[in-house]
Amino acid sequence: MKSNFKFKLLLLVAVMATAFFCFGNAQACTSVAHFAQNISSEHVGYALAAVAIVPLSEYVKTNCTITADQIKDLTLKHGKIKIMTVVVEPPTYDEKGNITDKGEFYSYAVKRPDASVIRLLVDYAEKGDNDGYLKCVVANLIVAGDLNIIESDGLVYVGLISEAKQMVKPYQSFLVNA
Repeated sequence: MKSNFKFKLLLLVAVMATAFFCFGNAQACTSVAHFAQNISSEHVGYALAAVAIVPLSEYVKTNCTITADQIKDLTLKHGKIKIMTVVVEPPTYDEKGNITDKGEFYSYAVKRPDASVIRLLVDYAEKGDNDGYLKCVVANLIVAGDLNIIESDGLVYVGLISEAKQMVKPYQSFLVNA
């Protein structure tokens, strides 16, 4: 009977963790894998706590430093706006799933580039000029956010360069025979 309970509990936790993993919570699956190897009440607690942890993307979205009103105003002024977030340190949780440290992240509102900005960015990218590339992004595309941090924190700088290069790619493009 006891092993049947453990199996049902393992199955429940595995299903819950898999569902949460689909939403970007890898910690849940890691906890289930560990739980499956060593079933104990302590591991049950850790696995259930991991399932309760909010995925990082949702945490950042709900704690964004750019308010919904600011985003609405920026959208009216600039058109489509995306929020670019650089996570320097993710939040940490205790074994019950409560946040013990909110982590460190910075949010930036970014407008869609026009053709002239794309030409500038391509020029910087072809030259391998990351500094010029990022300065062009900051000057032309970032319309709100923690701008003072960019020059003073190297991790934020690197995160912005990495994400900015991805930002100027179209979602999809292709050629077909006419």
